[in-house]
Amino acid sequence: MKVAQFLTDQLALWGVKRIYGVAGDAIFSWLDCMGKQGEVEYIACKHEAAAAMMASAEAKLTGRPTVCTATMGPGTVNLLNGLADAHADRVPVVAITGQVETYKLGGAYKQYIPQEDVIRPLACYTTTVAHPQAIGDVLHKAFVAAMHQKGVAHLAICKDVFERMTSAPLVPALPRVTAAVRPDRMEMDYAAEYLIRSRRPLILLGIGARISAEGCRKLAEQLGAGILLTLGAKGVLDESHPLVIGGLGEGGSESALHALAEADLLVILGATWFPRAFLPKELAIVQVDTNAESIHANPLLHSVTAELDDVLPLWMRRLESRRIDHAWEEQVERWHARFWEETQKITEQNPDELVKPQTLFHTLANVVREDAIIVLDTGEHTLWFNRAFRSKQQLPLFSGKWRTMGFGLPAAIAAKLTYPKRQVVCITGDGGFQMHLAELMTAAEHQASFLLIVVNNGTLGLEEMKMKQAGYQPFGVKLHNPDFVLWAQACGVNGQVVQNVSALEMHLKQALSSEELTLLDVRCTAPTLTERKKQIPFQAQA
Repeated sequence: MKVAQFLTDQLALWGVKRIYGVAGDAIFSWLDCMGKQGEVEYIACKHEAAAAMMASAEAKLTGRPTVCTATMGPGTVNLLNGLADAHADRVPVVAITGQVETYKLGGAYKQYIPQEDVIRPLACYTTTVAHPQAIGDVLHKAFVAAMHQKGVAHLAICKDVFERMTSAPLVPALPRVTAAVRPDRMEMDYAAEYLIRSRRPLILLGIGARISAEGCRKLAEQLGAGILLTLGAKGVLDESHPLVIGGLGEGGSESALHALAEADLLVILGATWFPRAFLPKELAIVQVDTNAESIHANPLLHSVTAELDDVLPLWMRRLESRRIDHAWEEQVERWHARFWEETQKITEQNPDELVKPQTLFHTLANVVREDAIIVLDTGEHTLWFNRAFRSKQQLPLFSGKWRTMGFGLPAAIAAKLTYPKRQVVCITGDGGFQMHLAELMTAAEHQASFLLIVVNNGTLGLEEMKMKQAGYQPFGVKLHNPDFVLWAQACGVNGQVVQNVSALEMHLKQALSSEELTLLDVRCTAPTLTERKKQIPFQAQA
């Protein structure tokens, strides 16, 4: 069969459901093949960066390798921002791009660029396919590398190779990739001694704690430990739990800072984020992670490289004879109450005022489904989500370490296509939304029904705030926004304006109950974020 047909059939056999891409002449043969079958859905995007972001978002949600495609030259280069997001957040994405014909490789031809050199900093595997017999082995290697190393793999296939015949056999299944880590009993026992001796412990949960949520909750209750949540861990535990005292960092709570000032131990479970500027200099730390590369370099840190499901039961058995310091537990519960009072205080507004981002998130938390996927673009609103959204079981989806603007809308499309029965809500700033305005048409074309909330305050809020904090006069951050509702209507999408606080809850409820693709243009205040770092009551590590 032709390479293009082999590629399509093999991806279908391996369970690929969607391919996100933008058409171009180097992949015409493959597009023609995809258009004649129905097993793998092709999502025609408006920009290659959005296609790669969609693939990254689906991989974050499922943990399975996803696929994006683009043509040679500018098409491939445009993928890079989305691929960088997958690389930074360590999720498996396979990028399959077109390349010039084999006889043009290395020449001064239009749109030619050595793609391997361009993508290598982001990829765990990259190669160019210049012969049809190579396609089977390299495709297999790309998928296994992406799965095993949790990253980006890339194949550049020469334009003429797609049309050539190959005798490569179809492989029915990929090998099982296991990330299991063999635990060290002495390492776990030694760490348990820290917990046993601790009188004032705190636990920081990260995104890696999600699959062990129940065990993490039981450990915290057994220790009487305050619980801090990273952005990725929101929804791991219901924030009404009396031991939850907020987050850490600029998106964290005042209660968390007071607790850190008095704590004698911080136990980090499944969190790769390590904000030294928000941690006491002399605080002892125990960190558990499956990936040794995620263990932080700190002289007071004891590491355990293991699965949480191996560590937690052992620790809880060791802690059976330990007595809880009830004075500390009661203090944690008082911090929890202040944490909730803080939320109420920062969201107090008059009905006729423009909406504060914190009010938006606090209100949204009260009306959204408990199992909703909350997609966040990058900006000031991301920090306010961490501070003001009181999660139950919702799943946040965001650009973690890469922190690219423009992630929200493409990720929301991928989330709804991946989980069509789950409620999806996307919150994007007016700046981030304008980076991928055209993808609203992509959402409409594929009937992806979700709520898109635009935080419209006429500025790049986070950049404006940071410039002021650094002593600069904000410049280059103000936005002259189009009429977002008119744009939505031009795309065949329902659009509404929320002018003030009094209209917010009603519009949210109506949009969420309609189960249609809806844009809410929420008129928000100028940036209101306070600098948490100035409230730190201790000497920090950095």
